[in-house]
Amino acid sequence: MSCARPGRSEFRPKRVPACLAIEVPTKVTAINEFIVKVASRCNLDCDYCYEYHSGDDSWKTMPKFLSMDSANYLAFRIAEHCREHGLKTVFVTFHGGEPTLAGADRLERFIEIFLGEARSDFLIIFAIQTNATLITDELCELIRHRNIQVSVSVDGNQKHNDLHRLDHRGKSSHVRTAAGIAKLKETVGEQLSGLLAVMDIKTDPLEVFDALAQYGTTSVEFLLPHHNWDKPPPRPGDDEHAYGKWYFEIFKAWIGGRNSHLDIRFFTHILSQLVGNGGIYEAMTLAPITLLTVNTAGGYEAVDCIKSTGSGAHHLGLHVKETSVSSLLTHPAIEVRQKGEGQLAPKCQTCRFKTSCAGGYYPHRYSVANSFNNPSVYCSDLYWLLSEITTHVKALNRHA
Repeated sequence: MSCARPGRSEFRPKRVPACLAIEVPTKVTAINEFIVKVASRCNLDCDYCYEYHSGDDSWKTMPKFLSMDSANYLAFRIAEHCREHGLKTVFVTFHGGEPTLAGADRLERFIEIFLGEARSDFLIIFAIQTNATLITDELCELIRHRNIQVSVSVDGNQKHNDLHRLDHRGKSSHVRTAAGIAKLKETVGEQLSGLLAVMDIKTDPLEVFDALAQYGTTSVEFLLPHHNWDKPPPRPGDDEHAYGKWYFEIFKAWIGGRNSHLDIRFFTHILSQLVGNGGIYEAMTLAPITLLTVNTAGGYEAVDCIKSTGSGAHHLGLHVKETSVSSLLTHPAIEVRQKGEGQLAPKCQTCRFKTSCAGGYYPHRYSVANSFNNPSVYCSDLYWLLSEITTHVKALNRHA
């Protein structure tokens, strides 16, 4: 299905935040990953969620669902960008809120719109990030038929999950999530690509690791909670390495063969960069960031986790109806993430782990005083962790 060419709309560009008005590179890299917010609401009320509990309330004014009109414009913009830059593969991830609230029929229509614009010119790999509590037979059939890759957010077993991932009535979501994972595993198999878990420093890391391994997926990702210098993470006993130690307990067990069937993306990413290869995702890398978020109103945004700063820095003030993707490549909020070492704070510029840590995850660098021109608020943890991983791997190699 083809959409009308872009035209005038009620969406007007907004002023670029002063904190993003920095020197930019002369060369930019095309966008090849689109995080598409198909639903702006969620059926859960996770207390750490950057979407609803970070100080950014823009979701309240967003349409509940992406409209077909906006989907048509976005599909055109993606196709336009791919043909302009000769891209042969792009990734479209349905996100939210909770994207399954959109329902199988609406998601199917979105996919048909995107594929209609792509024709045979480029491949679209579809994915969905879900809490799995609303998985139906219809959604499973759509996932299977359209070869959608599925990742599920779950923090461990019920004890771990109920620390933060409750519904709007304050009730546990774990039984529904576990049932959804089981249904996906049974019906779509390896298209259930992995799990995302947000670490809680109060939990036993190996207990959490073993609990996640029981779901039977092939990968798991452990995420640092979204904190920054103005909202620092809790540190039991003022331990400046607490988060690094939590990670390292899992790393030692995993590298030693525990739950070896799992790929742990965080560690794979670190190991790849420590030996001089490229990273595998957009956290902790100097490689150009090539993803873009589109909200349910059809507005472009920088990586949506920046909402965790409450700064509004994710707002680009531009819309799919009137702005091409390629024109966004000169926007400071996009260019800064393609700046390599130039995006790093002075401390990070001279750091031993400059290329493997890369200043940590971008949202975790934020402060009102310096914007994103800081090391990660987890700097002490990451430096300690990378040092320990380096020493541990060298010791293993010596005894191999």
